[in-house]
Amino acid sequence: MATTDTSGGAAEEEDDSSCPICLNDMCKSDTLHPIQCPTKCNFNFCIECLCHLLSSSKDDYEMASDGNRHVKVHLNCPNCRADISKTIEDTIRLRQTALAEELSTVPDSELSAKDLQLKHWKQEDEILDLTDGRKKKKKGPEPMLIDKSLFGGLEFAMTVEEQKYVTKLMSSGYPNELCQGAQILAGIADNIRNGRAVAAAATPATTAPNRAAAETARATAALQSGYSNAGLSSRSRDGDMPGVTNFQREMEQQKREKLRRPLPARMPLCVSLSTGEFEKMALQYRQKSGLVDPSMSGEGNEKKPGWKSFLKGMLGTGGTASMTFVDDEWDGSVADAFARAQIGRTGKDNRQTVKGRFGPQNPAEKASVQRIIAMGLHEDDKRDSLTRPIRFQRVLIGSVGGQAGKVGIKKGDVVTHINGEEFVGDAAALHALLVEAYEQQGRDGVFMIVVNAEDCTAEALRLRARVH
Repeated sequence: MATTDTSGGAAEEEDDSSCPICLNDMCKSDTLHPIQCPTKCNFNFCIECLCHLLSSSKDDYEMASDGNRHVKVHLNCPNCRADISKTIEDTIRLRQTALAEELSTVPDSELSAKDLQLKHWKQEDEILDLTDGRKKKKKGPEPMLIDKSLFGGLEFAMTVEEQKYVTKLMSSGYPNELCQGAQILAGIADNIRNGRAVAAAATPATTAPNRAAAETARATAALQSGYSNAGLSSRSRDGDMPGVTNFQREMEQQKREKLRRPLPARMPLCVSLSTGEFEKMALQYRQKSGLVDPSMSGEGNEKKPGWKSFLKGMLGTGGTASMTFVDDEWDGSVADAFARAQIGRTGKDNRQTVKGRFGPQNPAEKASVQRIIAMGLHEDDKRDSLTRPIRFQRVLIGSVGGQAGKVGIKKGDVVTHINGEEFVGDAAALHALLVEAYEQQGRDGVFMIVVNAEDCTAEALRLRARVH
């Protein structure tokens, strides 16, 4: 993965090329935005040391390696001891803004989790912790930093930092951050399909299939060495029934966790589809409009004989497009995230419509969902997201097939983002957008769709993250 270039910002004089505190290279943003010392002593140091100084000043004590507690660090210049408390945060923000601009042209798939945070950081956000874990841990229970149930089984190919970052995005409560998290997971999945991903050695726990494979390998080695009890299973005291394997215990734990902390019925998903997937949509549109595809026409406006037969051959008798869309309206509740729409056809025109919704059937899961919803109803703190406009009109997937169905899009999913931008419109507008993409790019274009990165799912995941 690409990382931020720390050598490109070296000053012309060799003495200024490294941080006087940690001796690491200074990056370009460090020299462009030096610390604002009141005495103008011209002393400067890197952003990581600057962040460490700021974070240490917020602690009452620091614990030394020998166990002794030292008094709180003050925001003074390390060189002249002048007070820099009024300007240190502004300096850090200027440097992080410069770093984000440097990374803006680098694809997300080539960046580490730390650089991804920098790339998408904005000045109105909180200052990022760039201390590489040197900040002292707070006392008391920590919030859930990693939630593997959000990764769709991809945690074996993610580093610990990537897992933390995606967990943070998925539990933030904001639809656009859900979209970003889905895009990151899609990039990891794409790397796996293309053989570019290597299982992250830094991940502390392996996934269940890998663990089962490891236990099988240990069992085989033990049997080959003459040891009869391979460790894969054990017997009960009476010797009649075999014991439970570690893999079985882990699967049972996952089932209990799913009942205790159920996921929304519609999880965010990012897929890239070939525009050839929308060919039938374009042909149906032309057929209904009485238009002729240019490739099937002769000179001028003369229709080429047999074009309707060609359409019938492409579509088949009663053929359908790879996806159809249905207009829907969200009721504004978090409970909607835990239910899926039941879509059927009605009327003389056989039009698709939402006939109802169905939620979890398991009583234990129902109780857990009600507990998550109740947390949102009774929480006292006000979130700034409540002041932003919330869209109630939305577009659902009415039916799905072809490549779209194979990559995971399901009937009832909510289309929220198109090519990285939030989609605003109805089913007809979305259909026209896909037809336009095919007509402009042909069969070889690429079209990115994100589903379920919506307000109710974002809020449900945020509340779920508080259940421990």
